[in-house]
Amino acid sequence: MHGRRATAAAALTAADPPGRTRRAGAEKVCGILRRALDDRGFSPRLARRISPEVWETAVGAQIAARAQPTVLSGGTLHLIVEDHRWRDQLDAARLFLIERINARLGKGAVRALQFGLAHRGALEEARRRAGIAAAPRETAPIAPERVLGASRLDAGLREAFLRAAEAAQRRRP
Repeated sequence: MHGRRATAAAALTAADPPGRTRRAGAEKVCGILRRALDDRGFSPRLARRISPEVWETAVGAQIAARAQPTVLSGGTLHLIVEDHRWRDQLDAARLFLIERINARLGKGAVRALQFGLAHRGALEEARRRAGIAAAPRETAPIAPERVLGASRLDAGLREAFLRAAEAAQRRRP
């Protein structure tokens, strides 16, 4: 082997998969891209996700079961929370939370928190990991006379609606 071929063969490392060559001093593309974005000031503006495990270790299982991060963008961490009560409590502890998160992610990674309410089921995985049972759903029957009051349906109209509903039910396969 002469020239370039000899140099390329000598540059192979044990970590390279068979059939793949790497030049001496080669760098991964992700490192080059990250450095180029940092140099141009783009990296802080790129949206990032925070894993549930990192979030849980930063804030604790009890808080993680009731609030989860969705995205970190421009220094603002967006969180979904169980309900307005938890939003208010976490908002009151904002500085503490930011400090704890930045201890895990690096100084200045999170500068602000933005809250949104979670839809039903969005926090189930975190609640399961924390060993917290799902909130019970209210299934008490509603008495129409208590809800409708004086605006109850006329008996004849009510019967017509009930017959129509029964007929529709029979038509379904």
